[in-house]
Amino acid sequence: MKTSYDIAIIGSGASGLAAAVTAGRTPGLSVAVFEKKDTAGKKLSASGNGRCNISNIRCSHLEEVMDFFGSAGIVVRKDEEGRLYPYGEEAGEVTSLLVSCAKTCGVEFYFNSEITGMEAAPRGGFLLFVGPKKHRVHAHTVLIATGGKSYASMGTTGDGYIMARKLGHSVGSLVPALTAVEVRENISGLKGVRTKAEASLYKNGEMIFSERGEVQFRSDSLSGICIMNMSRHIRRGADYEIKINLAADFSRAELESILKNKFAVNGLTAGEALRTLVKKPLISAVLSEAGIEPGESSLTLAADSDRMKRLADALDSMSFRVKGLKGWNEAQVTSGGVAPDEVDTMTMESKLLPGLFFSGEVLDYDGPCGGYNLHHAWLSGIRAGKGMTHKCTESIR
Repeated sequence: MKTSYDIAIIGSGASGLAAAVTAGRTPGLSVAVFEKKDTAGKKLSASGNGRCNISNIRCSHLEEVMDFFGSAGIVVRKDEEGRLYPYGEEAGEVTSLLVSCAKTCGVEFYFNSEITGMEAAPRGGFLLFVGPKKHRVHAHTVLIATGGKSYASMGTTGDGYIMARKLGHSVGSLVPALTAVEVRENISGLKGVRTKAEASLYKNGEMIFSERGEVQFRSDSLSGICIMNMSRHIRRGADYEIKINLAADFSRAELESILKNKFAVNGLTAGEALRTLVKKPLISAVLSEAGIEPGESSLTLAADSDRMKRLADALDSMSFRVKGLKGWNEAQVTSGGVAPDEVDTMTMESKLLPGLFFSGEVLDYDGPCGGYNLHHAWLSGIRAGKGMTHKCTESIR
């Protein structure tokens, strides 16, 4: 390990690798990546269930990121919802290719090399202390690309936030995001059920979020993409309620008409009358919320307008009280981080400490599912790589 570099990158996730490849392409600059795990991009290689949803056609500055993919030889495919994946849909291959690109450019990688300390150097630049023996490395510019706090087993344990605070930066409240939502009701009997629905979040009685998608029932929580996106809006200190519309394709009038016709069939029980409208495991839960026994006569119920109204209510607004969020080991991203107004978003350089840069999840950004968070990692990493390169070449002149 050398004792001095023009550019030091702390972390080899998506944003760190994008910065390394971008900066490494400038001849004459020495670039090093320090990674505390034994390999690069552990979280990146596991992203998207191993498929790596790398971006989305709706992301801002898409062309900037696509140009980077093209220059690195990453071929992409688009699915029907606009999500972008590597064509071969292998996340690990994206990591391997970017590491190869960076090494070809002369970037040096140091694994099992945790940065245990960092401070501004008296004559400019920064001193990094590497590993338990605190090996000293001087760098003209430093990029903190350590990730957030989600999936700590992959190395993202919040180190970058500590570094940022020690160097004078503000760090917003850190909350797990894109995760399952725990509920107070006993839903263990619905474990494993998946259904198409519209999920709405109410805060103190007012709806603040709504999205359609697949809702997954777990033993103590709700999950699925629409629920994970919902989790970004849940904070401590407020009362939240989730309402699930199991018949979202119908208006209320249409739903009531459908129920009237189904329950008018002679000889059926209430449980039998709901078949084909909702999944079988959900029938008992819906009837229980409406105060109806599964074995009651559908024909008798059809004549009871108040109880049919309660049944329609249970179908279009099945209610769950929010208990909390699943923790860091399940959250896909971190909500909160280094304050965005303290960073130049075009270069990713700190406005407080010249030569210090930030990228990726360590910044206060969290987007919805669908490639937005990885896109932000690529974009901020690319810009940081360009910003550090400019900073170093400018000082040489």
